[in-house]
Order: sequence, then structure tokens, then C-alpha cells
Amino acid sequence: MEKRPIDFGHMLSGVRLDVWLKLLKENKIDKEFYPQAAVITAESAILTPLAYLESLLFWIPIHFTKLKKDPIYVVGFWRSGTTYLQNLLTRDPQFGWFDPVSTITFGNSILLRKPLTKLAKKGLKGARAMDNLEFEIDLPMEEAHAITNLTDLSVSHMMAFPDHGKGAKYINAIFTDALPAKDRRRFYRIYSYMLKKLTYMKGGKQLLLKSPDNTARIAFLKRAYPRAKFINIYRNPYTVVRSALHMFRTEMDKYALSESVSDQYLLDRVCLIFERVYRRAFRDLDNLGANDKIEIKYEDFIENQEAYLEKIYQKLGIKGYENAYPYFRYYMKQMQDYKTNTYDYSPELIRKVNERLGFYFERYGYEKITPDSVEESVL
Repeated sequence: MEKRPIDFGHMLSGVRLDVWLKLLKENKIDKEFYPQAAVITAESAILTPLAYLESLLFWIPIHFTKLKKDPIYVVGFWRSGTTYLQNLLTRDPQFGWFDPVSTITFGNSILLRKPLTKLAKKGLKGARAMDNLEFEIDLPMEEAHAITNLTDLSVSHMMAFPDHGKGAKYINAIFTDALPAKDRRRFYRIYSYMLKKLTYMKGGKQLLLKSPDNTARIAFLKRAYPRAKFINIYRNPYTVVRSALHMFRTEMDKYALSESVSDQYLLDRVCLIFERVYRRAFRDLDNLGANDKIEIKYEDFIENQEAYLEKIYQKLGIKGYENAYPYFRYYMKQMQDYKTNTYDYSPELIRKVNERLGFYFERYGYEKITPDSVEESVL
């Protein structure tokens, strides 16, 4: 692995010190990344006491904050179109969401908001490497980033510690209902606090949230928030797996603190996660009431966004579409020249997808292709 410059905006820059020490205890850091680990340690040592102070000062108002309406969740596997859909829906000013400061530096998102916002504006310049979408301070981010820095129960830790042995633990963290009861209660306590604090910061607005790992915990979220609504966006599985493979590789190359994994191993892991997530998600979605969910095909949505936005509001009983429409139209006009990445599918990727995801093809009607229909290429 090539030596990387020290990143002061590393994904773990806002990690709570006790969580960081636990991660260090469980994982090996290669010597070449000791300087990066030292920077993360210093950042954590500075921010954690201030985070505890913030928690103490705002404990009463956050503790007594009530969610007037349960959240609306955009779910779907990584690279299924969840980011664009959430970006678009959150142009409706009636919603609250996790902004960049409220994710990576969640614990310090009140007292240090102004200086952290300035730093975030500098750090977010440029397109996301995985999809060319621009990072902006006024666009939402995944609550998974906050979970990553508040607890060890996060699949995102796989990016920093990608080795074969520990990866399984971080993958299992996606499946909240399968966690030991103690960890499940701990996750709920942290997650509940996150949503209360965000609701407090957003002035009581209804939350519209997106994290791909929520796709595997729909039943858990529905029990926690009985009036929650779910928008499931799905996409061609070959494209999703290929794009997710690119995303995981890009983020591992940027954030890994130990030797990374091979492309072959990463392909196996992505397909495994995809299969496990959707086997769980399909059971959970089928148990939801008709007015608590809507499933959208990405390819159709992109071709007719306005019609699908209106359909989402109607199906889920969300009021205010007419008021939100000008905001949607403005954002869609801004994004009309956006180009998605294009990828080739290797024969090995096609074989893996066909072997594991037949149930996904059957549910959504995508056509299978065969390995001999493409030329040999890299993964």
C-alpha cells in the first residue's frame, strides 16, 4: 500500500476516545500509518472532553425533546441512488437531516458548530470520488457517519480496518436484530439519543434520513419508531455491485490503517453483504403496511423524477408537495448535467452476482447476463 499523507479530516477524526481505544485494542495498525493514528488520537483527545461538556450542558433539553413525527427513511444498498434521492427530498424545508458537522463531529455539533462548519466547508470541496456528486455543507449525509464515531457497532470501521479477520464483526453490525441483546440495547440507546439531539438542533422538524445499512434494520427501526415511513430505491444489481466495489476500494485506499484486502476478496464481501442485506430487507418490507413503504426503481425514477416525487408524497401521506415542488425543481435543474460513472462488468463479477442474487432478480425483474457476454477485464 502506498504511503498516504496525513489526513486531518479522516473518517475517524471525530471518534469518541473510548471508542477509538477499543478499536485500537481490537485491530492492528501498520507502522506506516502510525502518524495518522497519532493525529486521530490527538483529535479525539481534544474533542471528546468538549463533547462530554456539550452533552452535560444540553442534557435536559435533548432528554425532553420529542419527535413530533417519526422519521422518513430512504433505504437501499450502497450505490442504489439513495444519496441523490435524499439530496432531492431534503430540499423540502419541512425536513431536518444530518448535515456534515452533525455526522463526523456529532458530539461537538452544538458548541463547536461555527468553527467546525468553516473546516467542513474547506474539507468538502470537490466531488465524491465514488460518484462525482458534489459534497456541500447544505446537503445531507448519512447518520452512519455519526454512529461510526459514537460506537464500535459500525460497518464503516471496515474501511479503516479491512483485514480479513475483523471485517466479519463490522459487517454483522449492520444486522441490529441479530446482535447480542446487550449490544442491541446499546445501539438503540445511542441511536435514540442521536435522533433526539438532531431534532433539537433542527427545531423539531421531521427527520428525513438515509444510510444504506438501515436497509438491513427496517424492522428494528419500525419497532423503535412505529409511524416511520420507508422509501426503498433499488437498481440493477450488476451496476450496484460494481459501483459499490469501486466505492469500498476508494474509501479503503483513503482511510485504511492496515493492509487492505484484494479485489477478489472485496468482491466476495460486497456480494455477501448485498445478499444478506436484501434477504433481511425483503422480509422486513413485506411486513410493513401498504402506506408505510414505497419501492422505486432507480432507472425509472431518473427518467421521471417529478412524477415519482409526487407519488412518494401521496403514497406515504406526506403533506406539502406543492410547497416543496419549487425547491425540487431548482435542485433538479442544477443537477441536469450530472453524469454517473460507467463501469464494465467482469465475468467474475457477473458469476458472483448470478450465484448469490437470483432472489433479487426474481423480485425486481432485472434480466441476467452471462459471463461469456463480456470480455475479460479487471474486477
